[in-house]
Amino acid sequence: MFYNGDNPVLRVLDVCHMKWDRGSFDVKPREHSALSFRIKGDGKICANGNEYKVGAGEILYIPQNMGYKAEYTETEMIVIHFVTAEDGKDIEVYSFDMCEDIYKGFMQSLVVWNSKQAGYRVFALSTLYKILGTLLEKVSETKLPPHFRKAVSYINSNYRDVTLTVPLVCKYAGISETVLRELFRIYFKKTPVSYITDMRIEYARSLISNGETVEAASYKSGFRDSKYFARTIKKRLGCTPRELKNYGK
Repeated sequence: MFYNGDNPVLRVLDVCHMKWDRGSFDVKPREHSALSFRIKGDGKICANGNEYKVGAGEILYIPQNMGYKAEYTETEMIVIHFVTAEDGKDIEVYSFDMCEDIYKGFMQSLVVWNSKQAGYRVFALSTLYKILGTLLEKVSETKLPPHFRKAVSYINSNYRDVTLTVPLVCKYAGISETVLRELFRIYFKKTPVSYITDMRIEYARSLISNGETVEAASYKSGFRDSKYFARTIKKRLGCTPRELKNYGK
């Protein structure tokens, strides 16, 4: 992947919501990179003798100083243009089963950029870093052993279900609890329960930040009740649920 944490993003130039009809385009080299989430339409891009295909729900990265030819069907996408200290050399296409969180990141970046409120460039940059971090995480997941990847995918889809348990995950993925715990230790440096709890906390934080009550957020995130949720937040993060929306900011 072009971004691994060692090549910092220097600045975001703009965030655009783009739409156009079917067509062919000859794009000259530009002094910035582009990362886009395609909402609608298909595209074929040719550069350096290689052909890349991208469809709805996929993420496309084009490095700075690269010219290319493109053919698009009727298209809608969100594009972030930015400059890095050391860019990648090749076009990359990312496709995942679950892209809702990445799409939300692009939407958040667009809203922040269009607001033009104080600090919007900084917030847009921080949102881009979050998108890149999520991409890294998902790319890493695709390299996991098949049974473990199946278990992680099941957790990612069902962590908000209060009835989700480690034995249930193991049964679905066809893997023993001992092996699952060992693989989580190797790949994520945490236990399966900690992984599930972290996902629930982050989801609850996003709900509370958007105006949900603590009680509703705890229930929708998969916690048994708001009191258990509060104890978990205090133990793991040292703050109250109401302070959670500002945690890490």
